[in-house]
Amino acid sequence: MELKHARVLVVDDESMLLEIFREWLQEEHCRVLTAGDGAAAMHLVRQHPLDVIVSDVRMPVMDGVLLLKNLTTYSALSQRGYPPKMIFISGFTDIEPREAYDLGVEAILQKPIKRGQFLDAVRRALRPREEAWAQPSNVDGLQQLHLALPGTLAAIEQGRIGFGQGGFCVRTEVAIQEGPVKFDLEFEGEKVSFAGNGYIRWADPEESLLGVEISDMDAPCREWALNLITISGGSSYIPRAPLSASPKSKALK
Repeated sequence: MELKHARVLVVDDESMLLEIFREWLQEEHCRVLTAGDGAAAMHLVRQHPLDVIVSDVRMPVMDGVLLLKNLTTYSALSQRGYPPKMIFISGFTDIEPREAYDLGVEAILQKPIKRGQFLDAVRRALRPREEAWAQPSNVDGLQQLHLALPGTLAAIEQGRIGFGQGGFCVRTEVAIQEGPVKFDLEFEGEKVSFAGNGYIRWADPEESLLGVEISDMDAPCREWALNLITISGGSSYIPRAPLSASPKSKALK
């Protein structure tokens, strides 16, 4: 979906920022709604179909985290294809990336925010996974993550890997820092590897876990990966940890 066809709700208690974000989106001919806190945002959610919500984290009355949790609960009762994609606007200490991505947030924008960065995040959130992952990225010469794992079902049940709607977390002793990465995960018995480019969004050396957002994937494995994530991904964008022997993993049998 293009920005000019999108319905976006911006939530922020700073009126000046709210007006700036509104202007940026309206310059792209986007349909924009605004709210000053999470409670006001939930009122609009119940009245209007939306594609993306861009929300501050720290707000009075209802903050962005509680808004997202309430939105998820409301979405379970909705017939309109909710929830919309969620983007957080955050100060550096408002919320840990690992928690935000696990809740389902698709991007975290740190203040101060540039116009291009803001609009690019909204555009990416509007793209279907098939389209977003088909766009090539130039990450040559950056970090490499090459792992050999058991078969897909075994790797999930053993807690080696967990899939979300936009990425995966994997258990590994490989020391990789946050930033761009080229990944190639070989699952025993699978015809193709889970390969592509992405970003390490968080790293936890104590738990030997990495959270990886998928930027693009090689064509041969894209369809397989989309099916795999659809079956086992849950509501997280990147899960905070693999869920071993989960009911969703059994659906892969």
